[in-house]
Amino acid sequence: FPSHDIAQTDFVFDRQESARRKERGMAVAADHASILLAKAREIAVEIARKKGEVTSDDVSIELGRRGWPDCLGPAAGSIFKTKDWAFTGKFVNSTRITNHSRLLRVWKLK
Repeated sequence: FPSHDIAQTDFVFDRQESARRKERGMAVAADHASILLAKAREIAVEIARKKGEVTSDDVSIELGRRGWPDCLGPAAGSIFKTKDWAFTGKFVNSTRITNHSRLLRVWKLK
């Protein structure tokens, strides 16, 4: 067996450094998610103004067309959680294959 240098092991296992890196990683992810969410909301408004209604699939498709990541993950549920939106009472089936045709709410601007 190779000998282990204690100093090297201490560097690999450091609870405080691990916690710092976790927090830094979460902050970076939140920044990226908030930028993408802001862009998604901007696109949602554009679509709703053109079509009158919009779904999260509509927004994802347009994000992809514009070169942005088209999958918001859990943030997709936040696109329409502002005072600007009203649920139309309608649902449509998602066309995203990984959504397995689940129901999506259809939204309109207030």
